[in-house]
Amino acid sequence: MANNEHSQGSDTLEVPNRSKLDIPLRTNINDNGGNISDVSSVSSDTPLQKGFYEICPRELSQLHDPKSIARLYNLGGLDHLVYDLLNSSTSHGIQDRDEENDIQPRKLQFGENVLPTRKPKSFIRLCWEAMHDKVLILLSIAAVISLALGLYETFGQGTVYDDEGLPLPKLDWVEGVAIITAVIIVVIVGAANDWQKERQFAKLNAKKEDREVVVIRNGSQKYISIFDLLVGDLINLQTGDVIPVDAILVSGEIECDESSITGESNTVRKWPAQDCLHHYERQLPTTEDLGSTEIKFKDPYMISGSKVLGGYGNAIATAVGPNSMHGRTMMALDVEAEVTPMQARLDALAEGISRYGFLAALILFVVLLIRYGVHIAPNGSFHDLPATEKGKKFIDILITAVTIVVVAVPEGLPLAVTLALAFATTRMAQNGNLVRVLKSCEIMGGATAICSDKTGTLTENKMRIVRAYFNKDFFFDSRSDALSTVTNLPGGLKDVIAANITLNSTAFENEKFDESIYNKAREKPKPKSLISTLISNIRGQQKAHSQTALGVESEPYLGNKTESALLIFARESMNLFKLQSLESIRTQNRPEIVQTIPFESSRKWAGIIVKLGPGKGFRFYIKGAAEIVFKQCGYETTTNHKLDRSDRERVLCKIDEYGIDALRAIMLAHRDFSHLKSWPPTEIADENNPREADPKLLFNASHSAFQERSLILDMLVGIQDPVKEDVPEAVLQCKKAGVSVRMVTGDNLRTAKSISKNCNILVAPDLDNEFACMEGPVFRELLLKERQRIVPNLKVLARSSPEDKRILVDTLRKLGEVVAVTGDGTNDAPALKLADVGFSMGIAGTEVAREASDIILMTDDFTDIVQAIKWGRTVATSIKKFIQFQLTVNITACVLTFVSAVASSDGHSVLTAVQLLWVNLIMDTLAALALATDKPDDSLLNRPPAGRTLPLISTSMWKMILGQSAMQLTVTFILHFKGPHFFFGNGAIDNHEQKQLDAMTFNAFVWLQFWKLVVTRKLDEADEITTIRGRITRENLDFFQHLLRNWYFIVITVLIGACQVLIMFVGGAAFSIARQTPGMWATAIICGFLSIPVGIIIRIIPNIWVERLFPTKAFNTFLYYAGLKFLLKKNRANRKNSDEEAGNKRENGEVEPGKAE
Repeated sequence: MANNEHSQGSDTLEVPNRSKLDIPLRTNINDNGGNISDVSSVSSDTPLQKGFYEICPRELSQLHDPKSIARLYNLGGLDHLVYDLLNSSTSHGIQDRDEENDIQPRKLQFGENVLPTRKPKSFIRLCWEAMHDKVLILLSIAAVISLALGLYETFGQGTVYDDEGLPLPKLDWVEGVAIITAVIIVVIVGAANDWQKERQFAKLNAKKEDREVVVIRNGSQKYISIFDLLVGDLINLQTGDVIPVDAILVSGEIECDESSITGESNTVRKWPAQDCLHHYERQLPTTEDLGSTEIKFKDPYMISGSKVLGGYGNAIATAVGPNSMHGRTMMALDVEAEVTPMQARLDALAEGISRYGFLAALILFVVLLIRYGVHIAPNGSFHDLPATEKGKKFIDILITAVTIVVVAVPEGLPLAVTLALAFATTRMAQNGNLVRVLKSCEIMGGATAICSDKTGTLTENKMRIVRAYFNKDFFFDSRSDALSTVTNLPGGLKDVIAANITLNSTAFENEKFDESIYNKAREKPKPKSLISTLISNIRGQQKAHSQTALGVESEPYLGNKTESALLIFARESMNLFKLQSLESIRTQNRPEIVQTIPFESSRKWAGIIVKLGPGKGFRFYIKGAAEIVFKQCGYETTTNHKLDRSDRERVLCKIDEYGIDALRAIMLAHRDFSHLKSWPPTEIADENNPREADPKLLFNASHSAFQERSLILDMLVGIQDPVKEDVPEAVLQCKKAGVSVRMVTGDNLRTAKSISKNCNILVAPDLDNEFACMEGPVFRELLLKERQRIVPNLKVLARSSPEDKRILVDTLRKLGEVVAVTGDGTNDAPALKLADVGFSMGIAGTEVAREASDIILMTDDFTDIVQAIKWGRTVATSIKKFIQFQLTVNITACVLTFVSAVASSDGHSVLTAVQLLWVNLIMDTLAALALATDKPDDSLLNRPPAGRTLPLISTSMWKMILGQSAMQLTVTFILHFKGPHFFFGNGAIDNHEQKQLDAMTFNAFVWLQFWKLVVTRKLDEADEITTIRGRITRENLDFFQHLLRNWYFIVITVLIGACQVLIMFVGGAAFSIARQTPGMWATAIICGFLSIPVGIIIRIIPNIWVERLFPTKAFNTFLYYAGLKFLLKKNRANRKNSDEEAGNKRENGEVEPGKAE
């Protein structure tokens, strides 16, 4: 056939063998040499941009999403689309000889097949983004002020001497430097963690090398890179190919696996577009289209990212790069990150602390300023001082006031969060969770809902034989019983089944499958200590396991999924291929196969005829839909036992049972023709090919050449994409933890219900709820209010599209839920990105799904989600423990500094700046590290999730914070104000003795924090218990429980204690320490230990008592005005809006009875 060429001086492309009349093509380039002319749309409802072709990329994309044979028909059919609109050919492809007039215009109008790639953020960019944290901004401001005043005191004032005449060291600048150091550490650690995780992910998810595909251009085949494919290209597709672009099949027949795109595990058969259009025309007039449940239309559409399981053919490319299904999904992943629920709470806490700290500092400054005014007035103690000395006294007042703010600022909070997340993500990696986004670990602890894909997430995405029936004596209903059942089968029956499975099949071995690599990918990494893990991460070491864990080939056979399932059954349960490979068995038996009857959807079975040997005749092996094959079965097993009525009813019940449970029922049978010397029998010979039997006549048992129901039943199997073994238990654990699990799938409703029951997602009470199960097309048509009313009861969403899943996630989030989404396919990517946390599969997951996710389940193990919940809650608990500890120290230190400064004649606090620095080091860095390294406990799953609305500081936390603060203030005030009386009598004391008492107060204050750190190991273990007797349990009161599991905590507390002893003995002038007497030491340590009994008493008191007695309304009013919230327009607007919403709810009757606004 001659190649198509542009004729000189002609505007028409000559195309041979066209089924339509030639229609002159619009000239792409006008007479002026390349100007683009105006065109109008071929579709009246779609406006077009100016271009070279009379169709735009959007119109071509609409053919595939959603698939529509009606759109192709309305465009004028295949020939008009290919020849006229795309300037191509179904036999010759495009003309690539004319780069200027053909190739370049295609690239300009339809784009190139280069998928968008996300540029990784640099380390500097990550540091810059980390600096935008509100807490870090607050710390930076405090650091600058503190450093400026510290430098003034260091360089702007003379040398100060103690009572012994020794010069005091000038260390006032240390506090500012310490805060700046803390900020730098937090920024670098957080950015380095994100950067390292992103590098690890990039290495694991490295793009596969560029590959070549066969295209037909100018009528001849050629290999080109997938990146060079253009719209209009004629692509040759064969078994095993991953389809690189959206295309329309024009010749051949192909079976595709679209599970990664649509979520449906069934094989999808593709037909040439002309056949599909003819079938569509026969149904006209109709409003139905592809996907209809009323009419089964044929599908010609090839979707980018799907895989060819069988067959071969040629397809015309219709969308490439960002315009293809794969490309558009990748583009949808680029969304801005949102503030996490915990981060929002922490920001609010930081703002509150800064406001209250500022208020306390302002009050202190005013009080000291008034007293300063009294002192500089006539007859005042400062009246006769030089102006410089008066100025210095004023600066001292300012410094004391600023000290309050510095003490109040939570320097260690960001570090606690970062350390907790770093520790958790490191340990989660050892559990098989690769955390790509650090904050996702914390979010998962507050998750209230999980929306899970079915295929590949809840199920294995591998069709497997899960049940089988051989006869009334041999059957199994669980995969675990398969091996023992098959082992006891009669030898003759096993041989017949083995021959049928291996020879009557088109599936073949997957050369890329390596069982050792696959098993290695599913192994959990060996546990390592945090320190060794961090060292290996710094050095950039990665285990071979990690580098091969993503995208591993998991299927030993390629081709039809049903036939692959049978081969895997033969491999695992019959031990068939231990001595001989599948290919060698087929090669050995190929000469004996006299006829092959391929599977056709019209007859729903496939078969082969095998010559048995000299004088033994022939055997007909058949495999197909159970309800079809069984009609012609009259016998059972090789004993030729004739099926009586009860036998037939038993088998039919099994077939029905498999159908009800959404299993694909397949039957294997055979029939011997022992009397024949040649094939076929003349009675059933095919008229067109006498050397073969007519399949219809061969199968038809009513023919005179056969007995009625002459087939022998060998095996009935139920094939299903089975639920992963650990999923049902994991779902129950999620429910126990207060996390609802929903299944979202593209499968039909019956299959979805069956799988969800097996997963424990759909339980008995849900069956009576009409909204528990719903189909995607119905769900997406609901109004927002209707969806919000229905979604809380929804458990299963079937026949859903990626958009349906996205709508479900969006609705849940608008209802205040914290949503986690799991998925393995390209179709899951939009929902993975929209969710608060996205989980993807490391082995079976597609590249797009992994790119969109926050956490990768490296071993595809759903139970790792439960581990993620536990670790997330551990992180949240660690942060809350730290907040409880730090706020206690903050309140005590601030009040102590305030009162002692006001009471002091010179306005100085009992705690010096250097002493406060050590206290800050305890409550910041060391406490953060100690509390961040607790391991998760199963009891965490017994508590409800935090969600978005649960307050950061709970009743039990406030109870402990205020109770311990009151005790600590009482102790320190007594020591500070009554210490002289206790230790030196009623007489006056000198400066050295006062220094001893101040040092004792500091010592007692530190030991109070030391034992308070131990008390903080317990948080909210007994919140729901309302009786004193019920709260007296080890779980609630034993602060040393599981202590030996956390050696980091033990080492850090020992370090704090040792350093404090060292400071008290050798701290000297630097820490303003005077040598302590044994009585002072005993007093400080005993007073410090009071934190333990007081902590026990506070934890015994039920929360409900505190909530009833505590003046909540008055306290909230105080916080509102003390925190200056009334000055913020945002709060006024929010209050106004909430009042309006509350009024509307009352009018509409939406407020639940007894529920507070």
